[in-house]
Amino acid sequence: VFWAISTLISSRGGQGHPGEANIAEALEDLDATTVETVEIQGPTHNLTLEKSAGVWTTDGYPADSSGLNLLWRALSEAQVERLASSNPENHTRMGLSPDSAWTLELTRTNGSTSTLLVGKSGPTFPSTFVRIPGQNDVVVISRDLRTPVTRTLSMWRDRTVIQTDTSAVAQVVIERDGSSYTVERGDSTWTLGGEPANRMAIMNLTQELNHFLASGFLEEIEPSEANPKRVTALDASGDTLATVLVTGNEAGLQARIPGNEVVFLVSDYQVRRIAPELVTLRPEADPGS
Repeated sequence: VFWAISTLISSRGGQGHPGEANIAEALEDLDATTVETVEIQGPTHNLTLEKSAGVWTTDGYPADSSGLNLLWRALSEAQVERLASSNPENHTRMGLSPDSAWTLELTRTNGSTSTLLVGKSGPTFPSTFVRIPGQNDVVVISRDLRTPVTRTLSMWRDRTVIQTDTSAVAQVVIERDGSSYTVERGDSTWTLGGEPANRMAIMNLTQELNHFLASGFLEEIEPSEANPKRVTALDASGDTLATVLVTGNEAGLQARIPGNEVVFLVSDYQVRRIAPELVTLRPEADPGS
């Protein structure tokens, strides 16, 4: 039994002091496969991440996979480096006082929980000061746990507007400026009105269709209905693979999926790529044609 406990602790470091051992134990068995709920409480906001049927959400919205990867990497790779302090007077300086610490509570699929108070970055990057609630010992762990834990709700939400398998796209219909035009995939090239389309414009269009990523979300104000642009990707059977509606002007462009209440913020650069003007798609605009 003693050997098993020693092995468990040594896998995370922290054999030298009870405070280190407590942190090492709290960090055991924490990854995307073992955890089902993550609760974060901090000085500026609280949020909950939940996994249901293999899908992570926050506040009812799909969660950002890159943020989750940061969290799991920090937790699964963290090693206990050393005891930094046992003096509660140092908690404020290390970001671990009651009014400055971030509380991270993780519930595993077996019902067990681990709770850590997360403080400031440690003495060397990417380390972090942490402690167990109710204990004074502050321990340095070897990974940056502060960055994922302090992310805001909007940063935790998935900013993907659309994601399409472009190999299945046969046609793209673009509606803007009072007109509609279609580019079609041929045997060797994309065409517009039977003529080869601008290769660079098609590359930009398909890149955005593959993963159209927003910069943020429109909140607390009504979305714009000005200057609508609609882009619809169809497969060879004419079935819709993706549709996105863009509205607004250069100072504030917004993207929506018809039937979805979420309104994304996107850039003019992205809109010019995913909903190009007709002249941009014409072959004469292609210097290589």
